[in-house]
Amino acid sequence: MKNKWVALLVLLWINTAISANNNQFDDFFNALESLSADFNQTTYSDTGILLNNASGRFAFKRPQQLRWHTTKPNEQILLLNNNEFWLIDVELEQASLQVNQDLSQTPLYWLINKPESMAHTPKPSHRKDGIDWYQTNKPSTQHQQLLFGFKNKKLHAISLKNALEQIILIVFDKVVINAEIQAQTFMLKLGPDFDIIR
Repeated sequence: MKNKWVALLVLLWINTAISANNNQFDDFFNALESLSADFNQTTYSDTGILLNNASGRFAFKRPQQLRWHTTKPNEQILLLNNNEFWLIDVELEQASLQVNQDLSQTPLYWLINKPESMAHTPKPSHRKDGIDWYQTNKPSTQHQQLLFGFKNKKLHAISLKNALEQIILIVFDKVVINAEIQAQTFMLKLGPDFDIIR
């Protein structure tokens, strides 16, 4: 009987160890210092109708530097450089500083903060089409559901359901982890004709 208990304890320990070592979200983001990738973003209505499609290039570097450059259908740039968060519309030649932006309500929060420094991190949700999905534990004012998808231990997609029940799916391609990204990538560079709104 004693041997059965020992065997059961060993089995439970092995399962716990495998689960702890198999958290792709924690492993990926704890080791991440920089990231670059192409992205394709699609938005679907609550009934599954395609509303829009966008694509571009993404670069991120810890602690707080981000460049989200949408090239199609309209050229726009979200630029985070430490405490300044800019929305730049290239076609309209307009740049606006986003004041009091609460990043904890956005997917960017999970990039900026390493899981090892947080009390609650996204947990495994489900596996579909070869993608392991991790879901955040609580909705925010901007989204009802936020999931991160991993494929081959790399971030592959982010899925977000907003307050209008729309699904926003961002799929990454050509992902480079801990890439060398030049500091000028995150600098605000505007032409003389740009209107600046602070």
